[in-house]
Amino acid sequence: MSEPMVPYVKLPGLDEYKEWFKDYFDLYREDGILQVTMKTGEHPMNWSGGAHRAMSQLTRVLSLDHENEIIIWTHKGPDWMKDSDPNGWGRYAEERFQHQYFDDTNLIKNMIFDIEVPTIAAYQGFGFHWDSAILCDITICADNVKFDDPHLQYGLVPGDGMGLLMQTLLGTKQGAYRMYTSRQWTAQEALERGWVSEVVPYGTVLDRAWEIARMIKTVPYETRTITSYLAKRPLEWMYVKDLKLHTVNEQLSTMIKIAQGDLGEHGKGQMDEAYHGLYARWRYDNDVFDMLDPQTPESWNIHERAVEWTKDHPKGY
Repeated sequence: MSEPMVPYVKLPGLDEYKEWFKDYFDLYREDGILQVTMKTGEHPMNWSGGAHRAMSQLTRVLSLDHENEIIIWTHKGPDWMKDSDPNGWGRYAEERFQHQYFDDTNLIKNMIFDIEVPTIAAYQGFGFHWDSAILCDITICADNVKFDDPHLQYGLVPGDGMGLLMQTLLGTKQGAYRMYTSRQWTAQEALERGWVSEVVPYGTVLDRAWEIARMIKTVPYETRTITSYLAKRPLEWMYVKDLKLHTVNEQLSTMIKIAQGDLGEHGKGQMDEAYHGLYARWRYDNDVFDMLDPQTPESWNIHERAVEWTKDHPKGY
C-alpha cells in the first residue's frame, strides 16, 4: 500500500492523557474496558471549579480514543461525592460565565453526545451530583443509596441538568415535587421508577459493573457500539430541546443574586458553591436526619443545624 501524502493526526493515548487528569480521575483499562474513578488527589472527590471543568474535558478526550470500547464510571472510596473543596471555587467565580454557560452544559452533554460506546455507572454509595451516574446507559447502585436534588435549599435554581433528568425519568409531577422540596428517594424507589437499572448489596457495585461490562464485551464491537447510540438517543433528544434552557436559567438566578449582593455563606439568599459540601455531608452522613419523609418548613430549613453538626464532624481524612 502506498503512503498517503500526510499521516493521520497523532492523538494522545491512555498513558499520556491519564497524566493530564491524574488529580481528578484514576483511569484504568483492561481488555478495552476503561474504569474512570473520580477523586481529588488521593481523596474522594471534593467538588470544585477544577473538577467541574475536568469532567467535560475528560469526556472529550476519552471519545477520541477508540481503544476505550466500554466505560465504567465510578467514585473513589466507599461512597459517592459528599464534599466540596472550600478553596476550590476562586477561579470558578472569576470565570463564572465560562463555567456556567459552557462547562455546566458540556459536562452533561458530552457524556451523551461525545462518548459513543456503552457506559456503565457504579454508584457505590450515596452522595450529591449523581448526574454522571444517571447519564450512563446502565446505572448500578447500592441498596443503601438515597437520591435528592438540594439546589433549591441553597437558594439556587435547579437548572444544572439534575432537575431536567428528574423531569424526564421521574415524570413531570414527581420531578417538580422533588425539585421544590429536595425530598429524597431510596434505591428501591429509584429502581421502581426507572431511575436506575439494578440495585445490588452495598460493597458489590463495582464488581457487578465489571461483570456486565465483560458480558457486553462478548458482543461484536460494531453491534454494541451502535446499540449505545440507541440507548443514548432519548437523552440526546431531551438535551437538544431543553438543556441550555435549564443551565442558562440557573446562571441567571446566580447573576441576580450577585447583583443584589445576596450570594455567600449561610444567611444569604443563595449559598455560594464553596459551602455546598458542608451541607451535603450533613445530609448524607447524619444518621438522625432523614429527608425521605414529606418535608415541612422546620425540617427543610437545614442551615443552622448543618453548621452545628459539621463542627463536631470534620472530614474523615
